[in-house]
Amino acid sequence: MKFSLAREATFENIEALQTSLAQCVNGGMLDLEDTYYDALGALLEDARVVANWDELEEVITRAKTLETDVAAWLSMQGRTSLSLPWPRPDP
Repeated sequence: MKFSLAREATFENIEALQTSLAQCVNGGMLDLEDTYYDALGALLEDARVVANWDELEEVITRAKTLETDVAAWLSMQGRTSLSLPWPRPDP
């Protein structure tokens, strides 16, 4: 996958995570001091400025961690979530 497309896909996934987080918070999830929201905002900013695959992979790793946290909360509430397709560099 081309780097520019991967960066855009990552950005879109992080935005999708923000939407899921908003639904969780509206459903009763505590996001003390907006910790998750702020972390996702920082990831969006990072995704805008990454210049290479190594930097993008770091953003993706951090985003996957937040995705897992949101999915775990949804699961505890009896809801399901979809795993996002994260980009990878071509071999």
